[in-house]
Amino acid sequence: MRIYAHVENGVVDELVTPTLDLDGNQYAIELCFPASFVDACVEITGLDPMPGQRWTYDGTTFAAPVPYQPTPEEIKAVNTSTRDYLLAQATLAIAPLQDAVDLDEATAQEIALLKKWKQYRVAVNRVDLTQASPIWPTQP
Repeated sequence: MRIYAHVENGVVDELVTPTLDLDGNQYAIELCFPASFVDACVEITGLDPMPGQRWTYDGTTFAAPVPYQPTPEEIKAVNTSTRDYLLAQATLAIAPLQDAVDLDEATAQEIALLKKWKQYRVAVNRVDLTQASPIWPTQP
């Protein structure tokens, strides 16, 4: 059974398998589709790997689509947002602990936890926001 890739502007937009007659024989593609459609088809029967939708075709070779790669600006924007969220969480955790210390009402456990949260906040601020997948510190 023959398989075709319909290519528009150098990109496979669909795979085409012409229909079968009552005896199970495949009709010629020219009998199933308009000439303008057939002219944009390339036979791919037996190709390995088999091209799929969104693959590119340069007239001789098929190539798998390249996964999207975020720009450095997009990476920094996402990481800045994550950093700001983590810093806000840390600030919410630190505030009551700092109040207890300031009022001389903090337990030894609260003082230790305050130090850990402050160390966490400093570590979050030191993360390189330009990395595609930065390693964020673990919250206390």
